[in-house]
Amino acid sequence: MSLKMKLYRALTGTAIRKLVKRAEDFCALNLPTVHKKIFLPSKAAAKSALLKFSMTRSKKSARNVNFWTLNTQENFSPLVSIIVPNFNHAHFLRQRLETIYNQTYKNFEVILLDDASTDNSQNILREFQKIHSDNTRLLINEKNSGGVFYQWRKGIEISRGDLIWIAESDDFITENFLSEFMPAFNDDAIQLAFCRTDFIQDNQKIFTTEQYLADVPAFDWTKNFAVTAADFIAQGFAVKNIIPNVSGVLFRKHKNFCAESLDMKLCGDWAFYLDVIKGGCVYYSPAATNFYRVHKNSTSLKIQKEPRYFIEHERIAKFVAENYRVPNEVHEAHFKKLEEHFFGYYGGNDIRELEKLFDVNKIRRVKRKPNILMGVFALNIGGGEIFPLILANELRRKNYPVTVLNFQMSDDLPDVRKKLNPDVPLIYLNKTGGLADVVEQFKIDLIHTHHGATDSAASYVETKHVVTLHGMYEAADKIYLQKILAAVKSVDAFVYIADKNLVPFQENNFGREEIFYKIGNGLARSPINPIPRADLNIAENSFVACVVSRAIEQKGWQAAIDAVTLANKIGGRRIDLILVGAGEMYDKLIGRVPEFVHLVGFKSNVRDYLAAADVGLLPSEYAGESFPLFIIDSFFAGRPVISSNLGEVAAMVEDAGIVFDLVNGKVPVEKLAEILRGLADNPEAYEEISSRVEIVAEKFSIEHVAEKYIEVFEDKFS
Repeated sequence: MSLKMKLYRALTGTAIRKLVKRAEDFCALNLPTVHKKIFLPSKAAAKSALLKFSMTRSKKSARNVNFWTLNTQENFSPLVSIIVPNFNHAHFLRQRLETIYNQTYKNFEVILLDDASTDNSQNILREFQKIHSDNTRLLINEKNSGGVFYQWRKGIEISRGDLIWIAESDDFITENFLSEFMPAFNDDAIQLAFCRTDFIQDNQKIFTTEQYLADVPAFDWTKNFAVTAADFIAQGFAVKNIIPNVSGVLFRKHKNFCAESLDMKLCGDWAFYLDVIKGGCVYYSPAATNFYRVHKNSTSLKIQKEPRYFIEHERIAKFVAENYRVPNEVHEAHFKKLEEHFFGYYGGNDIRELEKLFDVNKIRRVKRKPNILMGVFALNIGGGEIFPLILANELRRKNYPVTVLNFQMSDDLPDVRKKLNPDVPLIYLNKTGGLADVVEQFKIDLIHTHHGATDSAASYVETKHVVTLHGMYEAADKIYLQKILAAVKSVDAFVYIADKNLVPFQENNFGREEIFYKIGNGLARSPINPIPRADLNIAENSFVACVVSRAIEQKGWQAAIDAVTLANKIGGRRIDLILVGAGEMYDKLIGRVPEFVHLVGFKSNVRDYLAAADVGLLPSEYAGESFPLFIIDSFFAGRPVISSNLGEVAAMVEDAGIVFDLVNGKVPVEKLAEILRGLADNPEAYEEISSRVEIVAEKFSIEHVAEKYIEVFEDKFS
């Protein structure tokens, strides 16, 4: 029997005690860290890498993480969106575009953007778009946008790819660029990868990456490496833009463009990279080369002689201070670096002028956001598994540094992975991994867990810890409960979603009432595309109920079938039942259900199935039911709910549905059949509850829920 089935068949007993032991093993502090595909070195190496921030004096090497041997996805070939922002670069366009279309990796689209050029650029772009019409789009601005970063944002917004390459129109690159970096993105932690760059002027090489980065000795620029973003920042990226040119960069598509970049003239790309890599890892390879044209009269060279140069650097330092955990010595090193430029190329003569433009004391006072590690039991079905992914997405949208850690304590489902946005880094714990090392190397300030086993695991690590109670504690046996309560004594805050979540703590005199906060669950809205009833062999005039849950006995699948069967026997409008989910009941029922029952298995687009129905049905008998996400999904699909009265269900549903009581812990089949029959045959009664759905649904917005969590995080972090 799989670990998943053992867990859900017996939420009490030896199965969970074994999981707790496994969690303890994960968190042994003396183990080297290994999370899936990325190898992280020892704590001693981590500590040594934090010292000496003066880039010209540091002799320490950053930690190289090699994950090449552990790629897990077969035939990994994501779509790359190649964005070519052009303005008056007709002279360079053909070479630029040829090195794009001749890439050895072929799964890409090209988005050609012209910003109202006045030379021959548009004719050349039209020519290439015509030749490559199968994978190329051309958009021409009638009026200049006023800044290249507006073109970057435009291209990213209309892109279809999972990965983005912004290929500036006057640069060119070796044809192995995409193929060289594709394996790196097989790792869910990698957010950005870049290659070496040769600086070109008048078609002559004037500078190399190795020369440009000679003052960043923490990295060996002759070899490929991967590091955490935190390490990348600490070892030089907070002081100098280590990435010389965007044309040599590949990154994951992010939903929100970094607003800090838009009005910058010189450091906008730096701010953009700093935002993209938050919470994740960075990869470098010298195996491909980008050729970056440096123009003698370029805007960037002019700005370096203006006060704006130092002002933009101060904005970068503030961004770093707000989003990354770095000591004040880093900002002092940044100032020292600028001092060289100030008295040299800029021609300054009074240090007080520089201090006004780049105020280290002001940077020190910037309030930092906590680095959050969202721990999930597994990428599987269940409120305690799905909600943390949705919350992580929203935290990232609100610009918080967040990393999701998959403890892999059950089988993962690929479709659940899709619920986590690709711009949220995902890391894994294996049997040989050490959670303490992950916390240290990703510079985590706060862990947020959602399951008894992961709560216990995180309690072994010295960092702030927030737990959300999803109903598991009250379903546990006494032996396990005592063990887990002892382990979580050090937790800084418990968030409960239903009053009954508090019972195990109250009955065991846990105390510390001041650290308990009540926050309901929330979900994100999404486009709804109802499944056509014809695809399910359901008549348009049928009344349809839809159940979505793990296919286990406690979720009431058999009771739902029995109630619909009885309702149809009574007579009246036909009632159909859609059952969405996978598990033991699904396996048991295949080929053994009436023709008005439709088994569809596990689906990630559950709202589309709910939208195909008239009502969401939750006939649950599961004692741990607290705040079912199914109800939110049903409301967001525009459908009222019929549910058993467990946890916070009655408060959730209000008057946008019907709630019935269990009888001796079981669904009263006759009562449920009567409810279904009444709604199917009484359009006025159905319309009355249906009309309330949108009003009630508003309280489940993930935006509002995330704000409440942020208040807790900030309170415990401060």
